[in-house]
Amino acid sequence: MNRILHLSPVKVWALLVAVTLISWVLTEDSDAVRFGATAVILIAAFKINMVIGHFMELQWTPRPFRIVLSLWLILVTTIIIGCYWYV
Repeated sequence: MNRILHLSPVKVWALLVAVTLISWVLTEDSDAVRFGATAVILIAAFKINMVIGHFMELQWTPRPFRIVLSLWLILVTTIIIGCYWYV
């Protein structure tokens, strides 16, 4: 994970584009719609974490603040997936 924090903005952008294409393929060609949608939600959470960490300059903030933001993102993602699967 530490290597991901030191990627250049162009590499992060390319990674985000690649992950977006993967999520598009998962939704277009998926027979298991629920699993595809869950994968897309997890991919979106990963993308949010990358954007927050790289393009909002949070890699320079104190570590506890980044941990709190990551935990918040995990909590919100878990709630969204839980509501999707159980409601």
